[in-house]
Amino acid sequence: MSEHTDPPVRSASTSDDTSECDVAPTIKSREDIDGCGCLECRNIETTTTNRTVLDALVWSVRLFRSYPSIIAFAGVTILANRLLETDIINGLPMPVIGVFDALTAFVFIILIRAYVGTIVAGELTDNSVTIREGVHRSITRTPALIGVTLLIVFSVMTVPFFLFLPLLLLAGAIPGNPADLVGFPVVAAVGALVFAVPFLGLLFKFWFAPEACVIGQYGPLKSLRISWQITTNYRRKFVLIAVIAIGSVSNLYLPEIGTGVASVTPVLRVFSTSVGDLLSIVWASAYAHLYIQEIVS
Repeated sequence: MSEHTDPPVRSASTSDDTSECDVAPTIKSREDIDGCGCLECRNIETTTTNRTVLDALVWSVRLFRSYPSIIAFAGVTILANRLLETDIINGLPMPVIGVFDALTAFVFIILIRAYVGTIVAGELTDNSVTIREGVHRSITRTPALIGVTLLIVFSVMTVPFFLFLPLLLLAGAIPGNPADLVGFPVVAAVGALVFAVPFLGLLFKFWFAPEACVIGQYGPLKSLRISWQITTNYRRKFVLIAVIAIGSVSNLYLPEIGTGVASVTPVLRVFSTSVGDLLSIVWASAYAHLYIQEIVS
């Protein structure tokens, strides 16, 4: 499929309250739509619901060939990030550099993921989304996406802290240094476990909240609840958890590999960092695909 300039016909999955400027499909839970919620009425093929995580990744790579605008938008943001890492902007005041850093991070993490999710929703409902429609949906959902992001950050930082607090109080009540009693490795391992397990658990439970916010057009709180619901069955999603973890870690550490040899080959560092950013876009497409799979099941 290729990008279109003519507005596509509104599918059955599109919300009735969608504005005329935004005819991108809205895919909600069956309980939140009027009328029939079967796959046929939503214009979603059974092939979509049967794809594995690996199939979704392969499908995402093919999607980018049909929608070069995704690569174009991501490329501009990646280029801006690379420029911010050079000496070119060192002459600018630090507040200005900080604003540029925050702006590029916001565009890359929030707006591009929203744009990709909108494109994916259109493709899976055979209702191709134009560039204008994709950008319009991303911009209109920005306030809600900011709310979702703030709620996720607050949750994943606050809940583990309160769970970790009793351990700190217990350590303070024990005479002497706990590290001297049981050894520093044990204390560090217990502390990391108490904090990391709820942190990673909440992060996974809220992982699809951005997709619920953009594709489902849910509010911030409802987006968190939807994400919590579709990630409830841990047994079914064990492979999904592992793949998401591997993909996220790869995205984080691939740039670090390049950084380690930056003194020898700075070009390799730039290349590896940019590849890591592009991989995160592929994963964003896969996340949108997985959200749609779960929400229509």
